[in-house]
Amino acid sequence: MSAVLRVLAPRARSLGDAIALGPWALARAQETRAPCLASSVVRGPAAVLGALQRAPRVLAPARCEAAGVAMYRRETTGTAVYLGGRALVWTLALPAVTALAPDATMATALNRNVRGFLQGLTRVGALAHYFGREWVSVGHRPAAVLGLDATPEGAVLLELWAGWDEPVALPDALVTDDERAVDRWRGKTPRALEGACGGRSPEAVGAAVATAVAARAGLTPTDEPAPERALRAVQPIDFTKEIGGVWRALRVPIGWVEVGATEGGARALRGDVLTARWALEALARSGAVAPGAPLEGARWEDLRALLEGAP
Repeated sequence: MSAVLRVLAPRARSLGDAIALGPWALARAQETRAPCLASSVVRGPAAVLGALQRAPRVLAPARCEAAGVAMYRRETTGTAVYLGGRALVWTLALPAVTALAPDATMATALNRNVRGFLQGLTRVGALAHYFGREWVSVGHRPAAVLGLDATPEGAVLLELWAGWDEPVALPDALVTDDERAVDRWRGKTPRALEGACGGRSPEAVGAAVATAVAARAGLTPTDEPAPERALRAVQPIDFTKEIGGVWRALRVPIGWVEVGATEGGARALRGDVLTARWALEALARSGAVAPGAPLEGARWEDLRALLEGAP
């Protein structure tokens, strides 16, 4: 494993490019056998769904369109975020789950690999903690949402989405009744980062976190050239392709999981869980749990029970 952390300098990017950095960085980490970290400053207004969330469960499209809020889907699983103005996105790709923390496993992929982010935010004045599941707190209030994916070979993609001007919580006016009924923040009021970082710019905070991630892992940061021309185009969500067949849903600690048919007719599992997309696809096809795959926010038994009860 490499002793360097390949770092893309913080810069303003389109939301589409920031999303596209996920698969690019994952491929780059696997190619170089070195972890890769990018920091992007993006602008809303936009709602960004997790890779496996089913849009009609979360967003009310007519309300989003009337409010001028674009709707996107990111590459990592987990829950949706709202970008009301500027936001910071950190994209961390690891060639193996142990690349930053030798004791990390897929079961602890978030817990072990979020620690450098916590240290970096705390060093700029934003006292950060992670108590499990999908969000990071600053000053004991939710401030950033985690996203996760992994490959069958064991590479890991982690994202951290933090609102700079406005909190990342989806406004009630943009969501469905089902989404509004979920207590995403465990009774706390989310906050934006800007007022917690000692007057620093979002770019400076992005750089400070990258420095902390490298230092905690004992890696030497090295500049990675900007890859914008190599990024694939990312388009807003097409709601006409989001409906599919009849969907059966189950409430779990993180929100919802669902089983139903995709536009092509194949059975699929969807929802708010943090996991590896390939593992959920394999479970939907065969009913067998992939050994060693990460899962946060539900139990594999929940997902199997949902499948067994599906038509």
